Amino acid sequence: MTRPGSAPPPLDPAHADVEIKLERMGELVKRMLTSVRMPEDASELTPTQIAVLCILEEGPQRVGVLASAIGAAQNTISEVVARLQRTGLVGKDRDPVDQRAVLVALTERGLQALHKRRAAMRSAHRTILQALAVEDRQRFVDAFELLVELTERARLSIARTQAKPQPKAKERRSR
Repeated sequence: MTRPGSAPPPLDPAHADVEIKLERMGELVKRMLTSVRMPEDASELTPTQIAVLCILEEGPQRVGVLASAIGAAQNTISEVVARLQRTGLVGKDRDPVDQRAVLVALTERGLQALHKRRAAMRSAHRTILQALAVEDRQRFVDAFELLVELTERARLSIARTQAKPQPKAKERRSR
């Protein structure tokens, strides 16, 4: 056990390389996403817009639900939805269950844009992964699926923790 301010215990050489790579993971993910971004995508859909379209593919949703699912502020997702609506990729309708609420839905044009984007990304992924042997491609895809699953679980766990009401601090009496 280390005391605050003291150096952590030395890593055994077998784990040192993994720890160094874990520290760089954010940078590596950013580099990968930048590398696979296709030039024709530059003026099309942002990652957040794509995430909204993917969620709406499962059915109409309220903006608050979209924001929660994506992990963004509701006003941010409202702006994203407004841009998507201006381009005809989503539409808005009153919620039949609660007329005060609005549901955002994917339009046919939005569905086509999503399918086009996915086809382009599949092609890019195939090109990238061609450098690997078939067995290595399978291991990579399996590992990637596991990473996504673990990430989703961690996000849900964090969301549940943050959603729990925090106990109120005892109010101090003023003197």
